[in-house]
Amino acid sequence: MTLLKALFLSLVALVLASSCASGWKSLFRDEGVPLLDFRASDGNYFPESIKVFFEGNDYYAKHYPYLVDAKKGIRLVQVKQLNEELGKSSLNESNLSWSADGMYLSYETIGDRDRRIQVKNLAGDYTRDLFVVSKGSNSFLNGMVNRYVHSYNSGLSWSRGSTQFAFMSNGGVGEYNIYVGAVGVKEEPIMRSPSKDGYANWNPKTDEIAFVSARSGNGDIYLLDVKKERLSRLTKGGAVDLFPQWFPNGQGLVYCSGNASSHNIKVLARNNAGRWVKHYKVTNWSRDDLRPTISPDGKLLAFYSSAASVGLNKPTSWNIHVVPLREKAYSARALNSMIVARNVVVDLNTGPAWAPDGRKIFYVKNDSKEFNPIYGYNLFTGRTYKLKTGTRMNRDLLISKLGILSFRAQVGVWDRVFVALTNQGLQLQGLNKYLDSRIHYETF
Repeated sequence: MTLLKALFLSLVALVLASSCASGWKSLFRDEGVPLLDFRASDGNYFPESIKVFFEGNDYYAKHYPYLVDAKKGIRLVQVKQLNEELGKSSLNESNLSWSADGMYLSYETIGDRDRRIQVKNLAGDYTRDLFVVSKGSNSFLNGMVNRYVHSYNSGLSWSRGSTQFAFMSNGGVGEYNIYVGAVGVKEEPIMRSPSKDGYANWNPKTDEIAFVSARSGNGDIYLLDVKKERLSRLTKGGAVDLFPQWFPNGQGLVYCSGNASSHNIKVLARNNAGRWVKHYKVTNWSRDDLRPTISPDGKLLAFYSSAASVGLNKPTSWNIHVVPLREKAYSARALNSMIVARNVVVDLNTGPAWAPDGRKIFYVKNDSKEFNPIYGYNLFTGRTYKLKTGTRMNRDLLISKLGILSFRAQVGVWDRVFVALTNQGLQLQGLNKYLDSRIHYETF
């Protein structure tokens, strides 16, 4: 499947809805479980809940008894398959998402007749199967699965409090809606519409969800204030807008905009009064730029870009660029000088993966001879690290606040989720103090 075809299918498949349903407000109460409070010390580098799953942490602590050494470089502590009990089961796993506090992981399982969302924590005391099946035209949350039902559930996005989430489901009847749920609370639909919407992204500071909607005839960015039941349109024009992602402060969005073969990166930002007053381009050239992701402090932007201008001949490779955010488009010359990795695998589900401290980027090298290995790149030292995970055909990288790298890799003919404990968690690395330093770009 071509990259552009995958983009089109994702936009059609990932859909939300547009008229509010009753009962869902009960899901939006207090923050719930507080963010994990843990401070690493000599010989004690990981929270107890992580130690339960990764028994290799003891070995790491013995070899690096002092915090100053344990946090150096990029190191793998242990790699495990998340669901080893699956064996030869005919299921693919994909599309990972970590909660803001790094305690919950969601992923999707793809079978012959349905696509489900699984939510679990590594401590092993919570698991959830999000699989919505209709019992009748007016009931989307109850029902018996029968052999004719195809339930499609995808695109989970976590709330700021790490216990609430939103996802898309067709309820097994073909009408795609957005559902909101929470850990320990049953999910409910908040909107219903036949329009084609998707790419939901929950604001990290407020109860707002940005998403892409085709209800205008194009792909535009819309904003849903979940508590106030207010929907507003943020972008207009003939271009298709994709992959909205919030700034960490919740006051802006970055996304890519273009046509079927070429996209540029744009930013929307609002002032202190809440008005969306800034709208500017970050890139404005003939390359195809996709899946922008923002550093944890909101100062840097990473994205995939085709290695050559898009024309009749498809680009043969993709690079990762990292640029400081500013209110002026970069020139082609500047962008060509700000590459941190060349010939990478494009992961549309996740985008380039930022380390929690905002100093490193993780990516998959497009190298079939080595089965697409995983690399980490330190932007401020210029050092590249190859992660020897022992897995093959890796993709969909994400790393949690606690330093757990999640990805999917091939086991036999199936894609399975793997998790790797690293020394990159904020409990080890601390908050970033170096973003004013000079960034080191790759030279080739």
